[in-house]
Amino acid sequence: MKFFPQPAPFRSAAFRMLFFGQAASFVGSWVQNVGQGWLVYQMTGSPFWLGLFGFAGSLPLLLFSLPAGALADRFARKRIVILAQTAALFLASSLGLLAFLHLLSLPALALIVFGLGLAGSFELPARQALFLDVAPDGEIRAAVAWNSVLFNGARLIGPAIAAYVIPWLGVAACFWINALSYLISLACLFRVSSPPRGSPDKPVLPSFGEAFRYLTARKPLLGQACLIGLVTIFGWSYTVLLPFFAESLLHSGPKGLGLLISANGAGSLVGGLAAAGLVRRFPLPRLVFVGLGLFLLSAASFAVSRLFFLSMALLALAGSGLVIFLSAGNAFLQEQTAPELRGRVVGVSAFLFQGLFPVGSLFAALASRLWGAPAAVLIGTGLCGLGALGVAAWSFRCPCGSRASARRE
Repeated sequence: MKFFPQPAPFRSAAFRMLFFGQAASFVGSWVQNVGQGWLVYQMTGSPFWLGLFGFAGSLPLLLFSLPAGALADRFARKRIVILAQTAALFLASSLGLLAFLHLLSLPALALIVFGLGLAGSFELPARQALFLDVAPDGEIRAAVAWNSVLFNGARLIGPAIAAYVIPWLGVAACFWINALSYLISLACLFRVSSPPRGSPDKPVLPSFGEAFRYLTARKPLLGQACLIGLVTIFGWSYTVLLPFFAESLLHSGPKGLGLLISANGAGSLVGGLAAAGLVRRFPLPRLVFVGLGLFLLSAASFAVSRLFFLSMALLALAGSGLVIFLSAGNAFLQEQTAPELRGRVVGVSAFLFQGLFPVGSLFAALASRLWGAPAAVLIGTGLCGLGALGVAAWSFRCPCGSRASARRE
């Protein structure tokens, strides 16, 4: 007898291979993210520059995630992911070499960070839709939740690795670890068989315009999309300021930065695991508002904390709340979307959550310069909360969920 039954999506061999390959890639990406943030702060000593580099890395998602979602419905998704990760492998290797040789300037770093963001903007919609292509029938909610577990488990492991790699081996090693992770991911991708998808003759612009019309015709879906955008601009952007909190307010150095991000990742992992079970049992809109409330309260409390271990605990709670919010919200969007539109709707979701991150980064940069980093986080979470209340009143009759979603439950 199996005491721990295999989660339903893992009955698919292709899903298992894709899951573990992307796990390696995500861990490497988080190792690089910590190294990159620490390098920028050491080069500039300014939270404003941290916000600007967050802008450079996520600007491609703002510009290209919508057409990338259309391409994911037009062409083979596996091929798109392979091409994007190959480009990212080359860029991460180049970044490691330049950092090792001490030839890295701020403009060169910004250019490479932009290139990595460009590769990621085309990979994200195709990869998320590919996860659903290879998942067993009827397991969309669970597949979305486990994809969130994957991403946030990497947030726990990657920063912890970077916390020890930076002082022992130098920041260049973080970039080479990321390059190695892409090699592992590509090896797994080549072993994944997925059904061909798409109609290459369909024009791109009308294609993703169709996704917008689909969302705007359904008020609960549009409301959920607006919530994701609000959290990206005013809530989630606090992450670009973490190097400043670690060094200047909590006085914990690079190890402290790694531990703060790992605590956030640990909470996110717990939230993802919880969401994997909760999305199968509770109305999704209700989980959206529960997760959002937990995230906002915890992030605002973190802004005023000056105790390192309390800050770690608050970041863990914030991570858990954010992932419950996103898992339930994305499951709601994708479950209610026709399969032939799923790549484009994922592209819209990516545009709202990660594509708008440069706007959030600029908000964090400007607000921290005007009022300080703690005030920037407090103002952002406050605006996010007020906006969420307005969206809830407009698009949902109550936080318990719309009548349409309740019928589907």
